[in-house]
Amino acid sequence: MTSGAKNWIATGNRGLILGLALFLLLVSLSWIGFIASDDATFAKGAYGWIDAFPGLYVGGHGTIRYLITIPMALSFTLFGENSFAMVLPSLLYVLGFLIITWRITRNVAGPLSAALALGLLATSPLLVIQSSISNVDVIEMFFLFASVYLVWSCLDSGPNTKRLLLAGVMAGCAFLTRETAIFIAVFYAILFVAGHRFHRKHYLWIAAGFILTWCVELAYLWAMTGDPLYRFNISMHHDSSIDRAVDLAGNVIAHPLIDPLLVLLFNQEFMVLFLVAIPLGGWLCFARGIDPRVQHFARIIALFGLVWFLSAGGAQSLLPLNPRYFMITCAAACILTGMALAQIEWKRVPRFWPVMLGGLILGTNLLGTYVENKDGAFAARTLAALAERYRGTVIITDPATRLRATVPLRWEKAQDQVVAGLPKPGMFYFGNPLSVEKPNPWIKAEQLSAYSPKPGWREIARFEPDVPYAARAIEALGLDGRIPQPIWRKLRYRHPPVSLYSVPPTQQNP
Repeated sequence: MTSGAKNWIATGNRGLILGLALFLLLVSLSWIGFIASDDATFAKGAYGWIDAFPGLYVGGHGTIRYLITIPMALSFTLFGENSFAMVLPSLLYVLGFLIITWRITRNVAGPLSAALALGLLATSPLLVIQSSISNVDVIEMFFLFASVYLVWSCLDSGPNTKRLLLAGVMAGCAFLTRETAIFIAVFYAILFVAGHRFHRKHYLWIAAGFILTWCVELAYLWAMTGDPLYRFNISMHHDSSIDRAVDLAGNVIAHPLIDPLLVLLFNQEFMVLFLVAIPLGGWLCFARGIDPRVQHFARIIALFGLVWFLSAGGAQSLLPLNPRYFMITCAAACILTGMALAQIEWKRVPRFWPVMLGGLILGTNLLGTYVENKDGAFAARTLAALAERYRGTVIITDPATRLRATVPLRWEKAQDQVVAGLPKPGMFYFGNPLSVEKPNPWIKAEQLSAYSPKPGWREIARFEPDVPYAARAIEALGLDGRIPQPIWRKLRYRHPPVSLYSVPPTQQNP
């Protein structure tokens, strides 16, 4: 990067504005909205608050996550019931995280470090995709990094009771959002045992802030349910019958001991980030000649990211091996890599090296974002659209599809128009092959054939997601046979076609 470009970025808030603009552009281009997964649960919680108003609401698993359900209820009230209003609270949390990360990185390591770190965060496939759906991962990340940044300010300039107490409150808010936030206790325990930078008694203020925040929830749940540990109990026992192995989301699965690392190295959510971040982050944390304050900050961020990776990766019996559970580690890697790239003396190497490295990271990030499957809720959205088109006509579908379409059907005010059940003579039936290809909690193996189309049914309409341009190009060049089939199926066949059928009336015997 030329000195002129560096000076231009260093002026005012240009680095922040450019980074945020790039991030919002990528989110809008990659927008998913409703995915008929955890977001449907959060919406149920939001509607619980709306329906109970002006009373209070408790909820159950997922719906009890108040730091997403209450903002979502406000968003629905202000902006209407739609996917944008559903996603908006999570998106605002991400923007808050990006802004505070840029600011503290700029204060510690300078504007170029801040701009590069923000650029990596803004183009991270994981962060971009997750910011276009409603989820608690980004909310947990916001509160945890806010906690770490507050503690860092005390490590940097001396203990401050109010800041340490607030750091504990932020960690407590993250814990109220999702129980995995307790992993930060391991990070703070290491600093406490080491007595890092100040006396151990000062670290107790972090614990006090955390406990104070949690006690507010305990008191509320005790008053409302009689069980102060209500949320904890339902979180630990809500899905004890589920086999977590079926939810593995790693592209390469070899052995539980190394699978978490393989996810970081070979999943499209991270692309080449960790191949670059591990050596550059290590160099930044331990090389001579790095400004001591910058290096200290880098070590704190690296320790936090490493502790989170080991904790989330080691909890495979409780957590599925899903890339989003490593979002904290991903964010830490982006920050470290951005800082390291800014600290390197590029004058000592040929100019094409930084350009090539930057292009590699940016290009692969864009590719990873592009190939992500954005049609997971295609059937649910299509069913809601059909219900709106055929207003007043009852449509039957299988129980799994009906359940996943609950939220968009509410938005279309068509909850009573679509019913779950077996196809009936003379009725419309919405067929979704994905829901009836194998047994599930709603459909037994012996029932699967009953939900499949039969000869004589009239197909009124057939719908299929648009084929990605990259898949079209690969097919046109005849290269699809050279790509491993599991990867090709994910790229080409995002969701099987769905159809609306007219089931003929039962014929009467003469």
